[in-house]
Amino acid sequence: MKFLLSLVFAILFATQTLTAAPFAYVANLVDNTVSVIDISTNLVVATVPVGNSPQAIAVTPNGQFAYVTNNGTNTVSVIDASTNMVVATITVESSPTGIAITPNGQFAYVASFSLNRVSVIDISTNTVIGPPISVGGAPEGIAITPNGQFVYVTNSADNTVSVIDTSSNTVVDTIPVEAAPSSISITPNGLFAYVGNSGTTTVSVIDLNTNFVTTNIDVGGFPESGGNAVSPNGQYAYIAVFSSPSTQFISVINTTSQTVTTTIPLPSISDPEGIAITPDGKYAYVTYSDQNEVGIIDLSTNMVTGSPITVGTVPFGIAIAPPYSPPPPPPPPLFQPFSFSGKIVNRNGTFTLKAEWPASPSSNIIAYEIFAFDQLIAIVPSGSPLVFERTLHPHNTHSHHWLEKYQNYLNTKYRVRAVNSNNSRSGFTNLNVQDF
Repeated sequence: MKFLLSLVFAILFATQTLTAAPFAYVANLVDNTVSVIDISTNLVVATVPVGNSPQAIAVTPNGQFAYVTNNGTNTVSVIDASTNMVVATITVESSPTGIAITPNGQFAYVASFSLNRVSVIDISTNTVIGPPISVGGAPEGIAITPNGQFVYVTNSADNTVSVIDTSSNTVVDTIPVEAAPSSISITPNGLFAYVGNSGTTTVSVIDLNTNFVTTNIDVGGFPESGGNAVSPNGQYAYIAVFSSPSTQFISVINTTSQTVTTTIPLPSISDPEGIAITPDGKYAYVTYSDQNEVGIIDLSTNMVTGSPITVGTVPFGIAIAPPYSPPPPPPPPLFQPFSFSGKIVNRNGTFTLKAEWPASPSSNIIAYEIFAFDQLIAIVPSGSPLVFERTLHPHNTHSHHWLEKYQNYLNTKYRVRAVNSNNSRSGFTNLNVQDF
């Protein structure tokens, strides 16, 4: 009685990846460029040409790509963070303004200011999908809830916020706020949205469980169109405020008391348009659109720190990418897949399993560990053809279909893994009996 067993497997070992420091991406409205700032040194390390009048920026959650709305060319530029080069240009609807990316990194939502609609980009293909979503008049800011279920869009001409359900890409609610809402941010716990009303001196706080405004907070001046960010711990909202040509500042809102607890003075005639916070919550970077600079605020002291960073002309939107770990290149196979075969021979009422396969062509593999019933039964060097024998004692050999059952039983009980020269071990590969 003979049985043919075969096993095909490939073993891969994990490789360590390198992690880059965070980078800030700044849209320079007049230069048609994006400045890339290395946060570890506060130096501009690249200037990337994009479309005309770049306005807002969003970064994928893994930090791999930055998406830039080009208001003057009706496009979105996609910048690869590993090369700081544009790798795709996506045509969208007229006058794109705000942009946000879902937490799973699959979709980007782009506001069309002049057509009162929102387009959806499939990030895997960098193409616009589905029909545009009609919202209120002159949509500007976009924010997405941490669970990715809802998109909130500020409609500056309607004094409303539209709520889009991402499962259907339809508007499911419209929330009245105060005059000319432009910027919006959402707390990390998904409980509140903060809406900067640029036509008044207030920020509307929306309870996201009810989609009702719970309070309007006076921030002492007019909230700027992109100057709105919540700290990573969710304790504070930072609002860029224009009070007068000589008075601009950041209002800091305590999200527990829903009150302004402090203001951070900025240089006069700075016109702060955008704000972004580092992933560790230690610093805020603010675009000074009238000075072609980016200022840095130490959030532990709520004071401007260091020298401003010179960027392009009229810096507007800003986003800070989380540290990006490029995926490692596929490692060369440690050996090519090959067949494993053997025989079970009836000898005086017992069964002997004898299996063998060629030696591995890879010098990285030094041995194979063979397990039976979760116990290590053999360590076989890889320098010669691999052979092992095992005496088996099957029961109920006269029962119906016992051979098939025994075959399946062996599949689950015999496993092999490889050991490389660094003493690392691969995952287990089970026997796979294909014939008998």
